Amino acid sequence: MKRASKPDSDEESSWYAQRTTGGLRVADALDEIKSFAYRAFDELDDDGDGFISRAELETVLAGRTLASRERSFVSFLLRRLEDIESAYNEEWTHGGEGISRADIQEYFKKILRKV
Repeated sequence: MKRASKPDSDEESSWYAQRTTGGLRVADALDEIKSFAYRAFDELDDDGDGFISRAELETVLAGRTLASRERSFVSFLLRRLEDIESAYNEEWTHGGEGISRADIQEYFKKILRKV
């Protein structure tokens, strides 16, 4: 059952409001994750259907040797999968599940406006 949430819950707002975390700008970290997702999209989309699914992300985490930064990026995508997936409605698709390139673009555009 999906929990109803306010668009800007206190927890989420406080996280986005943090401009820096230990010397790291949140916007820069989010931009790095977005860049990684664009660069690695074809590798992460193992079945080539145009979507990165939960199973594909879990397989990457379980099976590949990743640098710690890349591992954290994949973990971020996995934790935020539903939010990212719902960022854009691909009307042209037929049953594709997961994150599309358009989802990535729209999700990070929305999030970076908050920071």
